[in-house]
Amino acid sequence: MNVVSYRPQQPFDSVFRECYYIHINKEKANRRIPVIDDCCYDFVFFKEAKGVFHFGVEHDSVPIRSKVFTIHDVVPPYRVEGAESLTFFTIKLQPWTNAYFFSILKESGVVDISDFNTNLISFHEQIFRTHEVEEKFTLADKFMAQTMPELTSTMVLVRDLCEYIYAEQGKLTVNELSRQFERSRQYLGKIFKKEVMYSLKRFIITVRILDLVKFKTKNPDISLTELSYDYGYFDQPHFINDFKKVCGVAPQQFFNNLPEFLMRHR
Repeated sequence: MNVVSYRPQQPFDSVFRECYYIHINKEKANRRIPVIDDCCYDFVFFKEAKGVFHFGVEHDSVPIRSKVFTIHDVVPPYRVEGAESLTFFTIKLQPWTNAYFFSILKESGVVDISDFNTNLISFHEQIFRTHEVEEKFTLADKFMAQTMPELTSTMVLVRDLCEYIYAEQGKLTVNELSRQFERSRQYLGKIFKKEVMYSLKRFIITVRILDLVKFKTKNPDISLTELSYDYGYFDQPHFINDFKKVCGVAPQQFFNNLPEFLMRHR
């Protein structure tokens, strides 16, 4: 698997968090890409436009025939599988811009978004016509520059909330945020759901679990029990329940089959 990622600089980092390019050769026996819902919507550019999206504990699946898509309102775990090779270029949004780009989504699952913006298909063609990965990232900066939103006052507040939650590794509560930002729980929850399209509580849990996952990949010898205590879980059922909400499987199962894709964070 070839995975290359890129973190944008100012001013683009106010709109998107990351780009990554993934290519899996058709010769590989395992041609699957795991997907973890981090509460950040994606513009996904799919070169082959031929694959299958698997999701949910019942292992439901739908075909992917779109050149440009996003994933909306489905139950983990997720994975994308191709009949032959798989080649993706993905632009991951900052969570406070989710609604700006995707509030009009109505259907769930793999949603074709090629009609959302007339430039998406031409960008798809440019990305896969370009061989140098660094040039793909430069094109992404230029593409996002054309769609940069003017942040509203609520988007700015939600941005500050998100950045605070990231900085605290999700080790906090909605009550603590209410005190820190001097706003009621109800108000913060309402504006957060409006802009991010996820509840504030779910976002906090997601950030906490994904930070734990990244820490574990860098420190494989630490026990899950010790790590769960470090992240504020004082009973294992609570920890396992939150982990399954985010990753779709129990912690032991997840780390015994650690997705290579996540190793880009090491």
